[in-house]
Amino acid sequence: MTITVTLKDEIAQIVERQIAAGRYPDAQSAVTAALMLLEDAAMRWDDVDSEAVRRIIAESDEEGGEVPLDEVVSRLRAKGLSEP
Repeated sequence: MTITVTLKDEIAQIVERQIAAGRYPDAQSAVTAALMLLEDAAMRWDDVDSEAVRRIIAESDEEGGEVPLDEVVSRLRAKGLSEP
């Protein structure tokens, strides 16, 4: 499925800055990340196991990298530690 989205100038500039900074390779990736954040905002954070989040972050540190929020959420969901 293809959906075309028109962004206001201010929002388009944010996307362009993120791409220029190397955070995202293209506009589609930046918009997808934003939509994932909206989905994550709907998550019931009160049900999240904070120790599990700490373990995920520690695992990432051991691997030598950062762990983006969407990856934390994905790992939590995979482990059944939170429901969207």
